[in-house]
Amino acid sequence: MKKFLKTFDAASYLGVSRSSLTNWVKQGLLGSGVTPGGHYRFTTEELDAFAVKRGLKISGKVSSQNVTRILIIDDDSAFREFVREALQTFSGFELKEAADGMEGALLVGTWNPDLVIVDLKMPNMNGIEFCRLLKKGEETSDTSIIIASAYLSPEAKEDIAKIGVDIVLEKPVRLGSLVAAVTKCTDIQLK
Repeated sequence: MKKFLKTFDAASYLGVSRSSLTNWVKQGLLGSGVTPGGHYRFTTEELDAFAVKRGLKISGKVSSQNVTRILIIDDDSAFREFVREALQTFSGFELKEAADGMEGALLVGTWNPDLVIVDLKMPNMNGIEFCRLLKKGEETSDTSIIIASAYLSPEAKEDIAKIGVDIVLEKPVRLGSLVAAVTKCTDIQLK
């Protein structure tokens, strides 16, 4: 089975900036796959072919991360437990939890998750503020985001649309909806 690289890892592999890589994709110079959430994925074969064609020297450095990293950010410990139990149906992931957006932001800086499941209404830093921060970071801008909240006001929905969130789930979240959302946003497989 081919391993697909995220934009950050593909740029690192080619030894170029992430913005150069995405510009080449947008110009049609470099092919890529696209996840249902709109994130680019690359194979080393297509990167190697592109490097030869363009005369690039490949750095070959790729993150050694073989698992999908999932971060749950919610001040409701019962919801974090629900997500943790729901994710037991999958294999190939690592999980961390945060009780608010500030704690989540600190974890993102040191851990670089592939998927974040985040609530909107939390102390210290709400979900909208957290998502904006995540999308601004060069290394984190292609991180998949699932928002799970009971507070989906028209204003919140408008803010969510501007951020570019992958999936929005309204609480109470059904197990099947959560599993489907995680499957759509990641490469992890059901057991």
